[in-house]
Amino acid sequence: MIRLCDTHFRNGPIGKLNHFFTVTLIEWIGHSYRKVCEGRTTETCDRLCVYFMEKKNPVLVIVYLTLLTGSILLFYITAWPNIPGHYLSDVHKYLVPIVIFFTYASFFIACKSDPGKVTRENVIKACKMFEYDFLIFEPKECKTCLFLKPARSKHCSLCEMCVAKSDHHCSWINNCVGLKNYRYFLLFLYATIQICFYGAYLIYHIFLDIAKKMNLAEAWITSIQTGRKVKISTYQAALFLIHHERVLGALGIFALLVGLVILIFFCYQLSLVYNGTTANEAFKWEEIEEIIMTGDLWVFEREIEEESRRRKKKNKEVSIVKGRTTAIYWIQPARHRKNKSSEGESEANGENSKQLGRQVKSMSEVRNIYDKGLWGNFKETVFPPSL
Repeated sequence: MIRLCDTHFRNGPIGKLNHFFTVTLIEWIGHSYRKVCEGRTTETCDRLCVYFMEKKNPVLVIVYLTLLTGSILLFYITAWPNIPGHYLSDVHKYLVPIVIFFTYASFFIACKSDPGKVTRENVIKACKMFEYDFLIFEPKECKTCLFLKPARSKHCSLCEMCVAKSDHHCSWINNCVGLKNYRYFLLFLYATIQICFYGAYLIYHIFLDIAKKMNLAEAWITSIQTGRKVKISTYQAALFLIHHERVLGALGIFALLVGLVILIFFCYQLSLVYNGTTANEAFKWEEIEEIIMTGDLWVFEREIEEESRRRKKKNKEVSIVKGRTTAIYWIQPARHRKNKSSEGESEANGENSKQLGRQVKSMSEVRNIYDKGLWGNFKETVFPPSL
């Protein structure tokens, strides 16, 4: 079964949000800063912009650690004294430190792990690992590293190296995500989601405990509209509790929202694993889809007759046996199609081969050779081949 990444990540809401925070917002801040300073500190501002946007830096690592550590400290100050409680057992006294340690450990492992650096020593092995599909990957030299780029690899200008099976450069861990550390990146995402939802779960039950102690279920309030006393609603009780415990309420809402955002990204990453592709390749597939929509992608299929004859001898009952097919794709703009002669192309490629040149009309006609099925993709992610 052919499965390609059908998500429009770059042009979708997640891609646009990512572009806003990583490019548009930083450019707007730099432009505003230059306008306010009126050129007095333009050189310093330009250096800072280059450092934040074009250099590998630990800024977002510090931001992540600050948010994580600050949230944990606030939790211990505001929530920890309420554990255990009526709705939370003693087991959480032991689970909370374990979850915190697991989050820090997965983060530092993701930061320090090797993404799969391609060097002159292992480039031959890396090239043999994945074959070129001549559609989104073809043999070409890396202009920076000056050696042949393996299929599915990408040169990272921030890390200044080629990365095998490159997914993307993650500024939150200040490291590339690739063949060897993709599993650790997924673990880091899962750990962050876990601590966010676990913290929100604990805070929710602490609020239930506070409400029980204050007997809010039996509370009455005076209605502003009628002036009569009415029983407090769940919504009003929640607002009262958040107002009563503002820091704890803000921490719970923050943890829930952050957990939801990261969960969406985590599901996107899992969909890439399911489809046997990467974020880098997903962008390339989007470009291929746009070319197909314009009608400019063509495929040439060559059937080797010798292979066909060999199969016919093994099974004489089969009247028509197709030989091995090699698909070669190329972009042919509409204005050049009339100048191409199919007969001339057939003669140029040999007499023993059968050639079929046709226009690709949908993504279902294109095969992702890197998709090994659900189990194969999962195994390649969790247990990547050695480099």
